[in-house]
Amino acid sequence: MFKRIISAAIAAAIIFIFAASQLSAVTFTPDFEIYSEAVYLYNMDTGEAVFTINPDVKLTPASLTKIMTAVIVLEQFMDNIPALSSTYWSGGYECFDELYLTGASTADIRNGEKVSVKDLLYALMLRSACEAANILAVNVAGSLSAFADMMNLKAQQLGMQNSHFTNAHGLFWEDHYTTAHDLAILTQYALSLPMFSEIACSATYEMEETAYHEQRTISHTNSMMMKGSDYYYEYAKGIKTGTLDEAGRCLISTAYKDGYSYLLVTLNAPQYDADGNQVMYNMIDHKNIYEWAFSSFAYTTLIAGTEEIAEVPVEYGDGVDYVIVRPEEEYSRVWNTNVPADSVHRVIDLKDNVIAPVKKGEILGTMELQYGGETMAVINLVATADVARSEQKEMIAVAQSFIGSKEFFDAAKFSVAFFLIYTLLIIVLKIAVGKANKKRAKQYGVQRYQSKNDKW
Repeated sequence: MFKRIISAAIAAAIIFIFAASQLSAVTFTPDFEIYSEAVYLYNMDTGEAVFTINPDVKLTPASLTKIMTAVIVLEQFMDNIPALSSTYWSGGYECFDELYLTGASTADIRNGEKVSVKDLLYALMLRSACEAANILAVNVAGSLSAFADMMNLKAQQLGMQNSHFTNAHGLFWEDHYTTAHDLAILTQYALSLPMFSEIACSATYEMEETAYHEQRTISHTNSMMMKGSDYYYEYAKGIKTGTLDEAGRCLISTAYKDGYSYLLVTLNAPQYDADGNQVMYNMIDHKNIYEWAFSSFAYTTLIAGTEEIAEVPVEYGDGVDYVIVRPEEEYSRVWNTNVPADSVHRVIDLKDNVIAPVKKGEILGTMELQYGGETMAVINLVATADVARSEQKEMIAVAQSFIGSKEFFDAAKFSVAFFLIYTLLIIVLKIAVGKANKKRAKQYGVQRYQSKNDKW
């Protein structure tokens, strides 16, 4: 049960990583011919898609379908991997009848032949055995249709938004399709499961003796792993080939060199050249793309975390009027070394009206990184230092902002009006007082005169 929980967590992480890689939509295009209709080159170290063609176009996957079949079977044994070798399954007519006269690839497993689940998985992935796919499907789900339902449920859980499965082997059926992007998601998840990489990347395998067969060696259908092959590429491993008239030549492989690891999905390459000769154009594409990737790409720092980007004005700063901002974190990615890093366009958006205090590390803007019209990332810009608040500057600023404001003019008008009224009142009062004084003086004079005459 614990392993199943871990599996679910891994699936969720893969969904998140692939979603993020889609946000970072910048990819590069090689200068040589690509034969496949759809391509998805994924750097497994950084979780970035570095080259794509038609990544979300729905196409027939042929035997690449068997990766999903292997995933569902391996999940049944998550808690007991050794049981793959000790559990024996067989299939009846329902596993063979639909393959009759189709030219389907097989490992010559017979009706009723008991084969270990481990051997069935090797036959599935190396020999692309369609009968092995059906035997596994029936024993896991009880019927072929029920297994197809499990495949579609798993696709949904993994975030494979443009996929639908109707069988476990990949022969052409209506409504059976997927995309290069979805297959990259599926394969990345498959590689996280115990035993998948060991099985899918083995060049050969010894199947044990059964009631119908002596011990025998089967080989992988990916000739890129076979020394002496015209398509041999020493850094390539597995994972699955697929060929149908309706699907062309398909291939999923991985390659590891100089500390870099890639997963490559290609769909619908031609089967024949102009003269009608069979050519593995899928393998030609894989070798050429890998050689280009390993020679052209390197993990590159495009934005250093210490780089000073801009000055942001700060109001009421104590001793300073601005603060310098830098990226919140370094931005690095797999980059085409033939493309100058300074060709990345920066769109800087800084906050307005920043008021002290400002704390070091405070987000004061963003920087969007663009290349070829596509957005690679949006990085926060943060203050490189603290900025304290100046109370004196604040008081001066408040006073300056008050002078010239509507409130200031309203107060001024009121003050002038008050002064005029006050002055007028003083004048009126003085006149009134003056008149009163004159009247009192006159009355006082008359009284003195009368008083004086009385004495006489």
